[in-house]
Amino acid sequence: MNLLHFTYNLLGTGAGLALVAPLWLHHKNHPEERERLRQRMGCYPSGICDALGNGPRIWLHAVSVGEVGVAAAIADVLMAQAPQCSIAISTTTRQGLAQAQARFEGRVPCFYAPMDLVGPTGKALQMVRPHVLALLETELWPNLIIKARRMGTRIALVNGRISSRSISGYLRIRPLIRLALTHIDAFSMISRPDAARIESLGADQNRIAVNGNAKFDSPDPLAGSYPAKARAWAMKLYGLTKETPVFVAGSTRDPEEPVVLEAFAQLLRQVPQAVLILAPRHITRNHQVEQYIRQKGLSWQRRTQLEAMAGGRTSPVVLLDTIGELNATYSVASFVFCGGSLVPKGGQNLLEPAVWAKPVMFGPSMEDFADARRLIEAAGGGRTVCDARQMAVLAGEWLRRPEQAQAAGHAAREAIISHRGAAQRHADVIARLLDAPGD
Repeated sequence: MNLLHFTYNLLGTGAGLALVAPLWLHHKNHPEERERLRQRMGCYPSGICDALGNGPRIWLHAVSVGEVGVAAAIADVLMAQAPQCSIAISTTTRQGLAQAQARFEGRVPCFYAPMDLVGPTGKALQMVRPHVLALLETELWPNLIIKARRMGTRIALVNGRISSRSISGYLRIRPLIRLALTHIDAFSMISRPDAARIESLGADQNRIAVNGNAKFDSPDPLAGSYPAKARAWAMKLYGLTKETPVFVAGSTRDPEEPVVLEAFAQLLRQVPQAVLILAPRHITRNHQVEQYIRQKGLSWQRRTQLEAMAGGRTSPVVLLDTIGELNATYSVASFVFCGGSLVPKGGQNLLEPAVWAKPVMFGPSMEDFADARRLIEAAGGGRTVCDARQMAVLAGEWLRRPEQAQAAGHAAREAIISHRGAAQRHADVIARLLDAPGD
């Protein structure tokens, strides 16, 4: 262990030990968060990986919901091409774990990734014993990477992304990141700019390939019987008719909700029957969002109240306070605002509403989905808005001209569907590492 790595571990261990007890007490009434903390500290339930067979093992690490969709697309390819392989999925967030468990329905062990400390990473690696560790997008954790490599595990960064927004932070700790990158066998990046940025951090250019964005390969919601079921569920739950104008604001971040609510208040003056379904990125902020709704003078109901109330939805605003239902909710949207984009957060997943053939609007901060934004805007499937006035004007335009909104939605869908195939290429990188001779 060199001095830099030693210092990283010294600081990380000190911070970890100092925070564990306060976090444990903070979550004393939240068993799900306690279990998350327990696993992240390397205390995993016995038998969590009993389903893994004797063949090659692949550990896919996806931080949250969006990356889980990518992991699922890549896993589907791997399971079809190499059925002898066993796959394990880790995430960092509760939402990500719930999404992974729902997606794989017990076929694949799903667990929380360890904190990047020596003890937890070692326990997780001993539990899974992977032949290949595939880290998705920007998950560059020095201890996990270095310890896995010392165990003889092959390592890949797949669907790799280093945004223009995050590169400056990585450059501040470039020596440590460079040390970790020397232990990675393959960098399967989304785009040429991503490839250039990872090389600038110290990755070997001979190990870098550009293979596109596997987020385009997420399951098609319009395939099979799912769309009819999703629409029927959402129409009944939210008390809608085919004529009801529905504005869905997905994965919003603070302080985007006041902007969305002001735009909706303006829209209501033109279209009094309109409904807003507001889905904050983190449901732990619901009390704050309710305060914003109250300040705007609008009435609202939580989604979890709708089924229990005899009259169903009676308010123009519904606050989505559940995990895993946003995608199906997009099925009834007239148009969608993608959150995390009016604030410098890089944007949230605009691919989900786009493949539902919904016209999308978003703020100027879409660095994390820059390629999808360019495709959708070029096709006429979405537009950038910078404030409540622009949001309300565009919403009114789409509602006054439904044929134009439908054409925009179909253009957004075609722009995404036509760029599928990256999951196969990223899976091929992992498959080649499985076949590579050991060190």
